[in-house]
Amino acid sequence: MEGNERRRQLAKVLHATLSAAPVTAERLAKMFSVSVRTVRYDLDALAEEMRSEGLCIRTQARRGIWLERVESVQETVTPASALDQKERRDRIILALLGSAPCSIDGIAEELAISRNTLISDLKDVQATLEQRGLIYVSKRGAGISATGGEQEIRDMLIHIFAKEEHDFRHFDRADGAEADSPFRRYAEALPMAEIAAFFLDLLRRHGVLGSDLSINRMICALAVQLRRLREGHAITEERPVDFLSNEGEATEGLAAKIASGMADYAPEFLRPAEVQHIVKELLHSRIYVSHEGMERSQETALALAREFVEYAQVWLGDTYADDEELLRNLAVHLRPALERAHVGIVLTNPLLGRIREQYRSIFLIAARAAEQLGARMNLHFSEDEIGYLTLYLGAAIERKKRRRTRKLPVVLICGNGVGTATLLAHTIRNRLPNLHIVRILSYYNMRAEDLEGVDVVISTVPVELPDKAVLRISPILTDAEIEVIEGQLQYLYDSRFIMTENAVHEPRGMCLTELLTEEMIALDMAAEDWTAAVRSAGLLLCAAGAVEDRYVERMVASVRELGAYIVVCPGVAMPHARPSDGVRRLATSFVRLTHPVPFAERDGAEADLIFAFATPDEKAHEELLLDLWAVFSDAETLGELRDCTGAAEVRTVIERCTAARKE
Repeated sequence: MEGNERRRQLAKVLHATLSAAPVTAERLAKMFSVSVRTVRYDLDALAEEMRSEGLCIRTQARRGIWLERVESVQETVTPASALDQKERRDRIILALLGSAPCSIDGIAEELAISRNTLISDLKDVQATLEQRGLIYVSKRGAGISATGGEQEIRDMLIHIFAKEEHDFRHFDRADGAEADSPFRRYAEALPMAEIAAFFLDLLRRHGVLGSDLSINRMICALAVQLRRLREGHAITEERPVDFLSNEGEATEGLAAKIASGMADYAPEFLRPAEVQHIVKELLHSRIYVSHEGMERSQETALALAREFVEYAQVWLGDTYADDEELLRNLAVHLRPALERAHVGIVLTNPLLGRIREQYRSIFLIAARAAEQLGARMNLHFSEDEIGYLTLYLGAAIERKKRRRTRKLPVVLICGNGVGTATLLAHTIRNRLPNLHIVRILSYYNMRAEDLEGVDVVISTVPVELPDKAVLRISPILTDAEIEVIEGQLQYLYDSRFIMTENAVHEPRGMCLTELLTEEMIALDMAAEDWTAAVRSAGLLLCAAGAVEDRYVERMVASVRELGAYIVVCPGVAMPHARPSDGVRRLATSFVRLTHPVPFAERDGAEADLIFAFATPDEKAHEELLLDLWAVFSDAETLGELRDCTGAAEVRTVIERCTAARKE
């Protein structure tokens, strides 16, 4: 869409906000298939036109963009009614961290809220300050304030300012509510345009990687550092970052260049403690620095990414270790993430709440994988860090969904020679994309095993197969014939997938106690090795009609791929195969062995409790995984499962454990 036409359409959308809710820049960008930056350029271009109509374009972080009539526009501070609870508490913290103590009534008046509302907010504010290593101070007659170490004060300020949306290329252009944002008021006396230009140019010249969010956060950090230094608040204690790898040299080199440039505004930037502060902020802001040993470092990071994925895919119900994009993205993130965890830097993830809500089960899987990886390296990953790892896993799942279009498996029987069979196969593949030709056979070479796992046979010769649907076609297909068989194949496709899925998805979201009936439980089974143990659990799934016969052997093959990671906690294994390996419906089984069997040579990788599951897709087993997680995390429940005398008692123990989770 050309610029002028796009702006005409944008003006129509904006006019709708006069009687409807504001619209975000991100939504407008998606609507017109352009970047957020282009949307802001268009808004600038439309501003004069709107003013000529007696309208004003208003913008506010976390609320959106809308039109107001000029006579209704107030030249005052953003009213409290436009602030949500979190924004209001952030402004209270900024007031407390000001240069002088303030009064409760003064803050309440500034935010246009009642004294009681402010006192209620202060309870949560005090908890936030305490979590951030700061102290809430209240003295009768002297007012209220917050104090703490210089590092902690800066961290708190950056945490608040980095939540806002900033376009530092055009920082001086903002008007209205955007011009009145907390950060703009804080930085109004700072040369923000120069700082941003200097930092962006430095990144470009040194090939440094960073997202817009990362770059914005780092520029906010430099602004806070500059103002604090100008106010006489320097970091006095030098605490060098103890890097795990050779990442440190490149990051420290970049920090030194930043300090050198910023010294033009405050010479204190060159102090060793302030340079180390910049190093930490680069790590915190997820700014990735290239260096000479990058290739070797990348190989190490890829190995860690594979290890993380191998932990995670045990729970995901499919294999993701072959997703190169996932491994590459994880490697880029994990390299500095390990350094942050080692140093104790708590990353700020502004999307964490939404990630936990929208991707609950994936977040828990990422948390379990991060816990396993961290335990091996004696590190702890914060929830904010795990939130980013969740996004990478979620993207991989969505990619797999797009790639896995379900196709109806068919066998093509053609007795007219290789040339005819090849042409016919290509015609079918091009015209009927929902089909997957498993094999091309001649009638006389056909064997019973060639037809296993296939419900439909397309043949150019007469064939009688009582248990298969047979479609008779001509060796050279006409358009009319294709139209006829398209209808027949669509019915067979729907019967195999659509109708089945409606039945299959009926138990979607079913919990462990609903799926684990007494028929799906086998106690005190003897198994010579892990393959026998896995097959015992798989045969229960097969006997219940939840999977095809081939699923059992695919489980065994999957364990060979996953290795010791299949042992999800001491003594417990969770084998499974892919949804495409013959899953008919969501199901789970439980087998207790007479004695543990090793799943790998490394210590502890053996199990006597086997929980197998089958899932038709990536979403169907979310509730099941949450219940299994609760069971595996409760040592008392696992102990009771080892002592149960019957299947009914197993169900009772599991029901008690999972009920506690839901409470």
